[in-house]
Amino acid sequence: MIKIMHLITSIHLGGSEVVAFNLAEQCKKQHPNEFEFVVTELHSSSDSYARDKKKELATKNIKTICLWKGSKRVSLIIAPFTLIYHIIKEKPQIIHSHTDLPDFVLATTIRILYFFRMKTPTIMRTIHNTELWSTHDRMGKYTESVFINDTVVGVSEVSLTAYHALRVKNKLPVSPNQHLIYNGCRIPQKREIPFKIDSKKINIAFCGRFELQKGIDILIERIQEINAKFGDDLLFHIIGSGTYENEVLKLSKNTPNVLMYEAVANIADKLWGFDFLIMPSRFEGLVLLSIEASYSRVPVIAAFAPGLDETLPSDWPLHFHLESHDELLLLVEKLVNKKYDLNTLKEEAFRFVSDKFSLDRMANTYAKLYLKL
Repeated sequence: MIKIMHLITSIHLGGSEVVAFNLAEQCKKQHPNEFEFVVTELHSSSDSYARDKKKELATKNIKTICLWKGSKRVSLIIAPFTLIYHIIKEKPQIIHSHTDLPDFVLATTIRILYFFRMKTPTIMRTIHNTELWSTHDRMGKYTESVFINDTVVGVSEVSLTAYHALRVKNKLPVSPNQHLIYNGCRIPQKREIPFKIDSKKINIAFCGRFELQKGIDILIERIQEINAKFGDDLLFHIIGSGTYENEVLKLSKNTPNVLMYEAVANIADKLWGFDFLIMPSRFEGLVLLSIEASYSRVPVIAAFAPGLDETLPSDWPLHFHLESHDELLLLVEKLVNKKYDLNTLKEEAFRFVSDKFSLDRMANTYAKLYLKL
């Protein structure tokens, strides 16, 4: 039995975290006697989504560990020491790190283990983003300098390009052990939805972290512009949490057609109730939510963004440029005036993701890598 520790930032509604959950669940299902998984978060999340997800993972015999009960910043200092404790206790053969902050904590952990001449588990890293350490150059160099010839998986072609650029920028050798594995996505089921859907309006959802990467600041601005022309026709559902939570809350209180919700567990099974999903992302690695929406036959209104583009057909008509106010307004006008053949769009997107993003394929490819390591 190979024990694998998935290292994530926290148990919340993030794309890289969902990949870690899906991977552990699917590998456990397909290879019950070969793998044991421990999902390890740097700092705790105490919202309802986290509580529900921990319970769900426990029912699937997937253990969860929290390295620090306090804030994210303090966890970067404390987590390496608690991680060492759990490495000694759990004895994982492989640590699989997801995104930059887990990589940073893992780099510090490895340095400490080296200093005390303690054995380090085999390392695998999945690169989920296309912009790496863009605002923290020193942290990036500190982190990357530890990893030599580790196994690196990119979730998209542009994420591997970003990894290569980061290594070259810091004058570090690029790992020869690179793999491209598209994030797999299960086909959502139709579950009861907790959202206030208005069948007389066009229901548009934003789901995810309220952060600059996801473009939530742009969405707040554009909703007000859109409402000036089409407010009576649209209802926006904003689901999640994050840095811009107060701004979203203020918008929802002052704008009748904006509803705000906490992050919702298994959101993929509840997307079917919306008419559209909007994703004004600045960049992504390979975002699952777009794929899940296409599986749910909910068309995605998407910004042109690295990583997000790979989840939709190349000629997708619901694309817009973030810097253009007019493009999104024109797109919404066409939606209101029913200028698109939505059934055709839904089927086109469904066929596209069905061909490219198989959950079984992802799990089997990772399983082969685990066994090889």
